Amino acid sequence: MSTTELRKVAGTENFPVALWFLPKKHRRHLMAIYVYARFVDYIGDEAPGDRATLLRKVSRDLDELFAGSEPRDEVMRVLGETVREVGIPREPFDDLITANLTDQQVREYRTYEQLLDYCSYSANPVGNLVLYVFGNHTPANEKLSDRICTALQILEHLQDIAEDAGNGRIYLPAQDRERFGVSTEELTRAPASRGLRALTAFEAQRAVRLLDEGEPLLRELRGAGRIAVSGFLAGGRATAAAIAAANFDTIGSQVGPSKPRTAALALRSLVGGRG
Repeated sequence: MSTTELRKVAGTENFPVALWFLPKKHRRHLMAIYVYARFVDYIGDEAPGDRATLLRKVSRDLDELFAGSEPRDEVMRVLGETVREVGIPREPFDDLITANLTDQQVREYRTYEQLLDYCSYSANPVGNLVLYVFGNHTPANEKLSDRICTALQILEHLQDIAEDAGNGRIYLPAQDRERFGVSTEELTRAPASRGLRALTAFEAQRAVRLLDEGEPLLRELRGAGRIAVSGFLAGGRATAAAIAAANFDTIGSQVGPSKPRTAALALRSLVGGRG
């Protein structure tokens, strides 16, 4: 997938909710990070060939980038400009590769705690990178950002239950599936069963609590950083609302938030009210 194609995808996903309201320099850096994250995800989910080998090649490209060399790959060249200008460390980029390498081996998670550990590699690094872009990265802010990013990842999993299961991956913890009496076969059978809808509601409530726990991050931010994070929060809340409006059935159709609702929730977050 080319950089141009990845940029087009940006218009349809939660990552760049507030992107177009930000100053140009911030948009450029956020887009570079977004394209890198989507590029790594594309390799881990869709690329033909040996995906683990391709992911390790991205790691070698990072070696070149952080050694000061000019990477040959377009995605990495653009990312290099952001890394140099902002002063971002390597670890978050490596974590995203680790998450996708994990996806090549781990097909489901036994407990919610195991899923949270996976999210610490697959989702939370993106929030850390955003904090670096706006000069707001601190250990305290990172913890709050992690809550938001994990919530967004869980909500994305709930939107993609059937698609993920069809690809042999289950992100609904096995303990929770057993608690609600949900079989593996139900994850791809439309309409969603009563048990699966109850389980989806349970996991969505967990995600909303994480958003609530992360929302104090807004009080620590000013200007463009606050606008960006309010957009991520709004995207999460709008997604949770859309899932609820579908009676927690995401199997039969694509469930997602409307852009007007997301914008309204972002504005509410900015002025200090919870969506």
